[in-house]
Amino acid sequence: MAERYRLSFTVGGLLASQGVVVARVFLEQGDWSVARRIVTDDNLLGVRTLAAGKRIAGETVKRLSALSEDELRYLADEGTPSGDQAALMWVAMCRHYTLVGEFANEVLRDHYLMGIPTVTYVDYDRFVLKKAMWHPELEGLSESTAKKLRQNVFHAMFEAGLLEQRGNLIVPSLLSPEIADMLRDRPESFGFFPMGEPGL
Repeated sequence: MAERYRLSFTVGGLLASQGVVVARVFLEQGDWSVARRIVTDDNLLGVRTLAAGKRIAGETVKRLSALSEDELRYLADEGTPSGDQAALMWVAMCRHYTLVGEFANEVLRDHYLMGIPTVTYVDYDRFVLKKAMWHPELEGLSESTAKKLRQNVFHAMFEAGLLEQRGNLIVPSLLSPEIADMLRDRPESFGFFPMGEPGL
C-alpha cells in the first residue's frame, strides 16, 4: 500500500506572511518548538484567539520544516520580493503535503504543458478520485473536510499567483534567478510550477 497522505491542510491557504514571521523567529532561535511557542505566546501572527494562533503557527511550522536553511533565510530576508516568498511557501506546501505536490505536478503543470488553460474543481475531484484507488484515507474523508482541503489548495494557488481567480486561468511561472538557483538542489520542486523544464 502507498504511504498515507498527510491531510491536515485545512487552514490558512498559502500562509505566506505567516511563514515569513515564523521563519525569522526560527532563524533567531534555532528550534522549531521554541519558535512555535514564541509566535503563539506573543501572538506574532495577530490571530484573534489562542487556539487559532496555535493551530496556524503549528501548520506554518510543519510546512517550513520542508525548506532548506538557505530557502528559509531567503524567505525571512527583508529584501526578498513577496512573489519569491509566495513561491517558497508554495514549494513548502507541496513538499510537506505529497497530495498537493502531486496535484501541482500531475494536473497544474501538465495542463500548462498540454496547453489546457485552466485548472478547476472538477480537475481536482477527478485527480483525488484516481488517487483514492491507492489511498483509502481519501475515501474516509468527510464531505466537509474534503471540500475544505480542495478550497485551501485553490486558495493557495491563487495567493501564489499560479491561477487567476477569475476563470481559474493558469498563470505561467517565471521564477526569479534566486529561486531557480535554490531549487536546483531539489530539481523535482520545479514540477510544482506551471513552467517548462528549467533552463529551456
